[in-house]
Amino acid sequence: MIKNHFKIAWRNLLKNKGNSTINIFGLALGMGISLIIGLWISSEVQYDRFYSKTDRISQVYTRDTFEGKSHTWGGTPAVLGPILKQEHPEIEEVVRTATVDHLLHNDEKRFKASGIVSDPGFFTIFDFSFLAGNPENVLLKPDAIVITESLAKKMFGHTDVIGRIVKIDTLASMAVQGVIQDIPYNSIFRGNEFFCSWDLLKITGWIINDNWTNYNHETYALLKEGVSLSSTNQNIANLVKNHTNNQVKASIYLYPANRWHLYNKSENGKMVAGTIITLRMFALIGLFILLIACINFINLSTAGAERRAKEVGVRKVVGAPKKMLIQQFLLESFLITLLAGSIALLLTAVGLPFFNTLINGDIRISDQPIVFWGLLVTVIVIATLGAGIYPAFVLSAFEPIRTLKGNLVSAKGNFKPRKVLVTLQFTISICLGICTIIISQQIRHAQNRDNGYDQNNLVYVALEGDLRKNYTIIRNELLKHGVASSVTKSLGRITGYTSNSWGYSWPNAQPEDFDVTFNIMSTDTDFGQTMGIKLLSGRDIDVYTHPSDSNAVLLNQKAVERMRLINPLGTQIIEAKGTEYETTWHVVGVIEDFILQSPYQDIEPMMVKGPASYFSYIHIRLNTANSLLSNMDQLQAILKKYNPDYPVDIHFADEAYALKFKQQKRTATLTALFSGLAIFIACLGLFGLVSFATIQRQKEIGIRKVLGASVAAIATMLSKDFLKLVVLAIIIASPIAWWIMNRWLQDFVYRIDIRWWTFFFAGMIAMLIALFTVSTLAVKAARANPVDSLRDE
Repeated sequence: MIKNHFKIAWRNLLKNKGNSTINIFGLALGMGISLIIGLWISSEVQYDRFYSKTDRISQVYTRDTFEGKSHTWGGTPAVLGPILKQEHPEIEEVVRTATVDHLLHNDEKRFKASGIVSDPGFFTIFDFSFLAGNPENVLLKPDAIVITESLAKKMFGHTDVIGRIVKIDTLASMAVQGVIQDIPYNSIFRGNEFFCSWDLLKITGWIINDNWTNYNHETYALLKEGVSLSSTNQNIANLVKNHTNNQVKASIYLYPANRWHLYNKSENGKMVAGTIITLRMFALIGLFILLIACINFINLSTAGAERRAKEVGVRKVVGAPKKMLIQQFLLESFLITLLAGSIALLLTAVGLPFFNTLINGDIRISDQPIVFWGLLVTVIVIATLGAGIYPAFVLSAFEPIRTLKGNLVSAKGNFKPRKVLVTLQFTISICLGICTIIISQQIRHAQNRDNGYDQNNLVYVALEGDLRKNYTIIRNELLKHGVASSVTKSLGRITGYTSNSWGYSWPNAQPEDFDVTFNIMSTDTDFGQTMGIKLLSGRDIDVYTHPSDSNAVLLNQKAVERMRLINPLGTQIIEAKGTEYETTWHVVGVIEDFILQSPYQDIEPMMVKGPASYFSYIHIRLNTANSLLSNMDQLQAILKKYNPDYPVDIHFADEAYALKFKQQKRTATLTALFSGLAIFIACLGLFGLVSFATIQRQKEIGIRKVLGASVAAIATMLSKDFLKLVVLAIIIASPIAWWIMNRWLQDFVYRIDIRWWTFFFAGMIAMLIALFTVSTLAVKAARANPVDSLRDE
């Protein structure tokens, strides 16, 4: 019996090639998209969950209140780690980490690489796969280094490198004690290629500040088995207060590893849903696209009911029970879905590299074989049942007497459900289209915002190697040769937040002003001129002309406003008053606000201080009198001359600023891609339905033409019913999309207002696409020779 069912199913597929092709290709596309999205979501959900002790791993987070608002973040003071381990026996291991960038070389090859310095227990907590070495003791020695498989091959050509020497900058020689597999894509340590002992910070001159408010490091803890996370958090909450005699009011708590990536948004002092919201959104998109593909199957199967009505009638007359007919049609559904699944495999394999490029990921089927095949089987089952049950029951319910007489009314009766399904398809597609447009508008809105500085012809380089000691010579040479019009060095770069600070007082300060947080940068001279920031009053800092400017400070407009300063010039600002770190600064100038952090958020109060104890970047304003190529050639030559051991790594400020929109652009691109595919799949189904409609009404079309109906009139008659459904879909989709996007925009302080024309524009695009799809067949049917349709068989 099953064999006979398969034969009939296969013959029907071959007999209705057009219908079968639309069904199979539409389902394959929907299934392929669902599989890719499913693999992506699975990879994201597994972020930092692949360690054997994941359920016991946590990061120490800090929580504090500033200006009446609670904040939480993952930075901790360096002094915290050892004390936490010593005083709380319920914690098995504690490690501090810091991310560093260094030049690694072995006298033959040189590489700039990012790495992690940590306490010895790092690999006890994070058990990455070791290819060589013992994870229990690899970081016990100050001169020990663990490198990844890729770095070992780049430096030595192979991974058998235990005991080989790796030099870090010109300051340290480290012996390789271990080689690990490359860090997985879904790890917070992704991109790091080496791991060293905490002592490396001292060797390389990093200043480790034991101040309890210096949150420059991350701290990770491993709980002992059976220990409660909540009870531990209660025990450690007041550790900072206890060790600072309540001078620092911050509390700490352990944030579990299984929430780091998915719940990564800080809100009112708590970590709440962040990435998980995006994943849920795209999970729904994947399900909706699969639903659209399944709707095509339902619509095309029921629309072709007339062709199989007599078959059903004959089989019922000869005794076929309804159950057998249902089995037949479900088997046909399974066969179509199985063929679509095979094509979906190919589409997934071809589409994954492109998708990885979009998300900057490394998702591989081979890394998640169980997940992938489980998803494929699940999708096939869902598609088979979801797309096959309704047609099976509709077709098997035909009354044999009416079908054999040619009086089939079921097709007309089934048209209403098809209308609902087509409307649902286009509602989903139009909703995605509206969301795409609004996301793109929000990105453009932020991109067009005045960032407050001139990013054109502005470049920066990290102060590393001999650049630090040769800075004055380099600056003078750049200016002398006309490569630069101005040069400054700074703590942090103009395109990104580096540090903030609080605990300042000034003449009219109130007690609550102690909690005002200021973003911090530093300079030696020509800050405003180099960055292209307008000086509103006073002068720029210049330690070469004014030695006292070592304690000078520039304030931005937001800082002047927040500090309630009427005449800010000359104001004395005291930092860390009453402590060993007390410093007095004097205001020499006020600069215009500029965007340092997110272009979607408000600008925060800021101080640009005179020479700090540490500078990290050189900013260079290129001379516009020269060509960019000439400037870059000379700049590279000068940097190489005074820092020969390091590769020249120059960054353009405009390119770095563009990276601030990367995440939103990715969301917009993915939404646009899936929106386009959803509309395409919906139009495939619409094309099939119009094809059936023209076949069913070909005699009517012939009679109308004979009676003098024009091609336009006939095409309009065939198109209007379907276009009405698209209009209805626009009406339904618009408020849904508005609600979704209005909630999404709440995350941005600097945001657009949703305009009515957005919905009109998206609706018109959908209408034009649908009109093109429908009219292609409608016009063809209207132009057909009526003799062919009216000829008696």
